Amino acid sequence: MIHIKESLQRLGKIKAYVIGLLVIMFAVGSAVTPTSVSAAVQLGTQVMPLSYGGYYVLFPGKLAPYFKAGKLMVPIRAFSNAIGADLLYDALSKSVTVSLLDRSVGNIKAGQLEADFNGETVESLGVAPEVKDGALFVPASPILEGLKSFRWEVQFNNVNKLTLGIGARKGEEWVKPEADLALAPYPLETTAHPYPLYPTMLTQAQSGKEYRLTLGVQNTSGFIIPKGNAELELVSVDSKGNSFYQTLKGPDSSTSKAALLSFSVSIPTEAEYVIFRSRTLRAQ
Repeated sequence: MIHIKESLQRLGKIKAYVIGLLVIMFAVGSAVTPTSVSAAVQLGTQVMPLSYGGYYVLFPGKLAPYFKAGKLMVPIRAFSNAIGADLLYDALSKSVTVSLLDRSVGNIKAGQLEADFNGETVESLGVAPEVKDGALFVPASPILEGLKSFRWEVQFNNVNKLTLGIGARKGEEWVKPEADLALAPYPLETTAHPYPLYPTMLTQAQSGKEYRLTLGVQNTSGFIIPKGNAELELVSVDSKGNSFYQTLKGPDSSTSKAALLSFSVSIPTEAEYVIFRSRTLRAQ
């Protein structure tokens, strides 16, 4: 059964957590070549979900990131909003600038390999941005590197799936989006295992006046999840920053190791990105 809480009010901003030691760093110009990701993927496939603060950040349907020449390509507007950065579009030059605090990556445009970093140097992005289905996609790593506020790591789970973990650099204050306030840390007294479900797919389709999200997940916990023992939370955020929070109960039958599951929910407006996390419940 789906329990829907009222739409979240825009609240104050919070400081980001600082993630631990990095496993694999994305340096400027570096590339990751995933062996488990096919060159041709289904629309909405989450080839490398973002992760920060203990939850995933997903881009639905045509906004789903993909790999090009070993680089993770992300939809720049949705990505900027998800990490709390500002995006400015220059209609004259048909370029965009991403900024956070006093740093920026500017003059980003489709088909152009170089961009301006902090208005001081012109450097290569490694892969030229491109427009797909009306959205501008850019390589994530040079944007994160240029903004200087972030540190990140490529994480592999126990079934060799990829996640891009993002946090603040030591000494930096990263102001995350207000929608993140919806998810307080899981209470230890009721949580047996945090984050047992890995997102594999997120599609979105209009249904009357609403939209329908379908989330595909995989049990990557390494154990069988008992009947009725899982809980999922989603916060869908639209292009205006409005957010909508939902709690879903897990399947009413046991979930075997590495099993694939699917959940569908209705939302009032088209989602630009979705925050997702899950847990198994401690026996009372």
